Order: sequence, then structure tokens, then C-alpha cells
Amino acid sequence: MIDVINEIFDTLAKGVREKHSDVTVTGEYTRSPSKFPAVTFDETENVTVDSLVDSSDVEKFAGVRYRLQVFSNKQSGRKAEARAIFSTADELLLRMGLRRKTYTTTPDYYNSTIYSIEATYEGIISAEGIMYAR
Repeated sequence: MIDVINEIFDTLAKGVREKHSDVTVTGEYTRSPSKFPAVTFDETENVTVDSLVDSSDVEKFAGVRYRLQVFSNKQSGRKAEARAIFSTADELLLRMGLRRKTYTTTPDYYNSTIYSIEATYEGIISAEGIMYAR
């Protein structure tokens, strides 16, 4: 398995914290964090790209998918805060070669005290750690 989640997470966490010093960044999915604002980032798929396997049968490329969640419970401006944090994270992930595939927000009726954004990102990663858009 080609495993680069730690490198991607470290780059993401560092970049988000530089612009948003009060944010908590974790590498696990959660339905609702214990501290706000918060960002979670986890891997949801890591599969061999069969069309790129040669006769050596050694995995050279993997199709990866990651989930990003952003949460804010700010009394006033939680949507703006979540969108600003998301924008920073999104820019970092796109720069790394990943592509955003989904984007959803929490409907107002779900929990009006917490605003959240969830997005998924995909790419193809080589054994050398080079990311290609999927």
C-alpha cells in the first residue's frame, strides 16, 4: 500500500494553523468535535490502480480519497469562520495535486449551533509520492 496520509496531514495541519491559530486539527472523522473551530482530515480510500500495474505486480500507483471536515460554533459568524478555514485547507489540498470531488454543508435544521462543511478529495499517488489529479 502506498501510504502518504501522514505527509499530507502534516502539510495541511501546519498550513491551516498558520492562518487560523485557534483551530484544532485532527486526523480522525468525527460527527461533532469537542473543541471549536475544528478541522478533521482522514483517508476513506486507498486502492491499487489496476490499469497502471505492470508485470512486476508491484503497486506503483494508488487511487486515494480523503475527507475534510470543518466545524465552527462561533456565536456570530460561524458560517464565515468555517468558510474561511475551509478555503485555506482547500487551497492547500489543491496545491498538493488533489481534486475536490464533493462539497456539502450542514443544513440549518440539523444543528443551528454548529456550522460544518464536508468535502472529499481524490488523486492518484505514485510510489515516489507524486500526486496526480484523478
